[in-house]
Amino acid sequence: MDPRLPTLLTAPVSPRPAIEATYLDVLVRDGLPAGTGFSIALPRGWAVERTSPPVAPGPDAPIVPLARFHPGEPGAPGAGEGAGEGIGLVVWAAFLPREIHGADWLRAWMRSQDYRELDFRQAPSPTGMMGDALAVGRHDGVLRLHRLLTVKDGDLLFLIDGRMPQGGHTDHRAMQEIVLLAAMRFRLAEPTGQTFAEGFEWTELKGAETVRFLASGLWRVTPGGDAPQDGASLVLDHVGPDGAAGRGSLIAVLGAAGEATGEAAAAAAAEIERTTLAKLANQGFTLSPEAVLVAEERTAERAIAVHRRKAGRAGTPMTVLSARIVLGEGPHALPVCLILLSPDGDAGAPAFEAWAINRRAFEIALSTLR
Repeated sequence: MDPRLPTLLTAPVSPRPAIEATYLDVLVRDGLPAGTGFSIALPRGWAVERTSPPVAPGPDAPIVPLARFHPGEPGAPGAGEGAGEGIGLVVWAAFLPREIHGADWLRAWMRSQDYRELDFRQAPSPTGMMGDALAVGRHDGVLRLHRLLTVKDGDLLFLIDGRMPQGGHTDHRAMQEIVLLAAMRFRLAEPTGQTFAEGFEWTELKGAETVRFLASGLWRVTPGGDAPQDGASLVLDHVGPDGAAGRGSLIAVLGAAGEATGEAAAAAAAEIERTTLAKLANQGFTLSPEAVLVAEERTAERAIAVHRRKAGRAGTPMTVLSARIVLGEGPHALPVCLILLSPDGDAGAPAFEAWAINRRAFEIALSTLR
């Protein structure tokens, strides 16, 4: 990154007493669509403009502005000396037809707006990884700096969009602080408490033993072939809005218990992975021999190793995620393997959307496997 470019401000720079004396929590609910009301921290002297007429986010309106905020008095924090020189803030609500990370949604949104990313980070939350970005966009021929943060609740994603001048005389840190504090104290007035944008159901792998994991009800489940002895296998296909498959698949394979040690169970999981990948190669998939370890976890309840490979089929670039899992310890340990086949997220907007949905489904299955 060019050191001359601004970077994300990750913590307020003003002393706490100054922040408490300057900022007020403002409730914005009247006139907004049901379920979209919120409270937000704003500096004293700021004005609120509600959108009119209010439109609820949904399939016909994927993203709508809820309210705009700006300095309403001369000398208020963030006010500029001339037109277009101050900071403004917009809160948007977006409808999520499928479950994805807020961070992935934000990257797709920035690309759709032709914003140039300067800095980006992800933050874990109960509803997935949220995005926090600094980007540059052009508005009415003028470059503006955007500080963008996401908050997710069920099938709604809220975008806090701070807009400030882009130039050498702008105190970006002071202006970013306004947006950062707004996001840090952002609260929904009527949160649903729902984790996912779509319905997830318990899906079972039944062999001599049974394990289960959460899978989207929008994915089509079919029995897998050639399961290990006393094991089980399933294939879950990502089905698009038109009912067609081909947007990605999740293969789940359960082995049998009975290995003397956890190390032997891990070797059994690795053998399931090797066998399943070999079957994919026989079906026309090209798989890179190089696998990158992207995640690893070891607890008393389970051990996990996740690898990522480049792949392809019929000229289409793909990505494969494979997880070797051992549930439990000792002779009762169960070897399991989850393999995701997905379009490569770098192969254009439709492929990125499919990848974002697939990766989130894979992570949910992996985190809930028991």
